[in-house]
This record gives sequence, C-alpha cells and structure tokens, in this order.
Amino acid sequence: MMTGYLRIQPYRGFLFLWLVIVSLASCRTKQSDTGKLSITTTIAPAATLLEHLGSGHLEVTTLLPKGNNPENYEPTPQDILSLSESRAYFVMGDLGFERSWIARIQGLLPQLPLVRLDQGLHHRGERHQHGGVVHDPHYWMSLSGLRAMAGVMYEALIRLDTLHRNDYTRAYDGLQAVLNELEGKLRSKLQDLPTRGFVIYHPSLTEFAHEWSLEQFVIEEDGKEPSPTHLESVISKAREAGVRVVFIQKEFETKLVKSVAKELGAKIVEINPLDGDSQGELLRIADALAQAQ
Repeated sequence: MMTGYLRIQPYRGFLFLWLVIVSLASCRTKQSDTGKLSITTTIAPAATLLEHLGSGHLEVTTLLPKGNNPENYEPTPQDILSLSESRAYFVMGDLGFERSWIARIQGLLPQLPLVRLDQGLHHRGERHQHGGVVHDPHYWMSLSGLRAMAGVMYEALIRLDTLHRNDYTRAYDGLQAVLNELEGKLRSKLQDLPTRGFVIYHPSLTEFAHEWSLEQFVIEEDGKEPSPTHLESVISKAREAGVRVVFIQKEFETKLVKSVAKELGAKIVEINPLDGDSQGELLRIADALAQAQ
C-alpha cells in the first residue's frame, strides 16, 4: 500500500540505497563539514535569498539543476542523500516537481522539516485574468513574493538556529532595505508607462503584472499550446492594448511566439524566472517594457 502511494516502482534499483540513506540520516548531525547549517531548497531564486539571509552560517543546496524544468524534474539518489543531510527543506510550494514529490520525500524522510515559502502569500499561484483563472506558481517574480519569501525564511532560520538569531535579523533588515530600493527603481520605470500590457508564452509574471497594474496576455491555454480561437483572442486583445513586448522563457516553443510578435509588431524578449538573480531579472523585464514604448 505504501509503495503504491509513493509510486516507487520506477526506482526499484534505488530503493535499497534510499533505505540506507534514511538510516544514515538518523545518525547524522545536520551540520555540513564546514560547521554550517545545511539547508536545501528547490530553485536558485530561493537559494539566493537564503544565502543573503544566512550571513555565512548556511550551506545551501539547490535541488533543481540549471537548465531543468521544475514541472517535471525527477530527483536523483544524490538529491535524496542531500535532503537526508539537510536541517530543513525550503519548498516553493506549488511547482510541478514539488506536487509530485513532496509526499514521497516525507515518506522517505519523515523527520525532515518542510518550510513552505508561499505560506505568507494571499494568492497562492492563482489570479483571475481576462475572464478566467491563471495558474502561476512563479510568485518570486514579484516584490510581494520576494518579501513574503524573505519573511518566511527569516522566521524559520531563527527557530532552526537560535545561536545566530542576531545575525539573521541584521541580514533580514538589510534585505528589506535592498527590496525597498528595488521597488523605487521599478516604480521609476513602470508607473508612467503609456502602454501597460505585454504578451507572454507561459504565465510567469502574473504577480508582477498585478502589483504594477499591467496586463498579461498569455499565449498558452491551460498549460498547453493554444487553440486557434484562443490565439486569435490573445492577439486581438494585445493589439487593442498596444502591446510592444512578447516575453518567452527559452525552454518553451518559439515559432509560435515569433508569429505572434510579427502580428503585433512587437519585440521578443527572453526571460529566465529560474535565474538566481530575481531582482536583476525584474529590472531587466521593467527595462524591456520601458524601452518598448
């Protein structure tokens, strides 16, 4: 029954290894060889914030290798080993990989604390947009998302490592100042834009659009290639809004994007929500919108 729930069958060759890992984990301390607190998270944007808040006291491991898709990534035995050696696992909350694997990880490592970084959000990945509901787990691509993540991380770290509470507090205060400065820069670029819309293939800027009163027109339809009717509607609405920028992530289909951009006379701009420098990525997106006016 348990094996069926965890769907371990494709990994029978690793089952013994995992059992060994779990037994070893119960005997290990959760400090790295450097004496730092071992923390694991799923993607680079979260790792960057953790390292900032860690003030040199953390050793942060990112599960998702660069260039992999967080919707369908399959963890390796080394990933499980890394988790077994971690003091806590900071999860984004709603990525496809996490939805598929969190229950299994909890079954393998029941003593591993899980910290959901989206617990401070009012909207967890869904917003109403153009008559429908957009599912978008990329909340870290927004100021509100970064602030919420930082708050959850800070509260977790001061519980996990009370000895360095003052250092974490100073780092958290410093990060708030950095994010306040970022807000000022974004406001100067975005608040007076005459054209306040953009097209995107895969919805990854929903929260960003909401907090800056922008319109996001999504080419994808329910996570799949669009129907002709949906595509025609997107192009029509985007043309009416005067859209001049089409955003795309490099792992998604580009032929259709080029066609839409040509129809609109718009510039294609590649973005990377999985880049560890989320603040820099937000500024690059704001620059693209400002320069396209």
